[in-house]
Amino acid sequence: VETLANISQIILHGPERFTSMGTEKSKGTKVFALGGKILHTGLVEIPMGTTLREIIYEIGGGIPNGKKFKAAQTGGPSGGCIPAEHLDTPID
Repeated sequence: VETLANISQIILHGPERFTSMGTEKSKGTKVFALGGKILHTGLVEIPMGTTLREIIYEIGGGIPNGKKFKAAQTGGPSGGCIPAEHLDTPID
């Protein structure tokens, strides 16, 4: 569905705009659902290459009550958990 949603923007604004976002290997953006124990939940669209730290702390507002980050679950029921040592790994 995300691929289909990007087609109209690529047609309207050209492929250069789309490929200017993201990384060399992973162009464009990705939609994430932020939920759980963070301040700002909801759907967000971020450029590929954004780190989990940026998603949780800058976009999501961080973890309330000064609690420590333990892990983030990604990929729905077939996904996995990303531990704190991978907070600065770019999403691709």
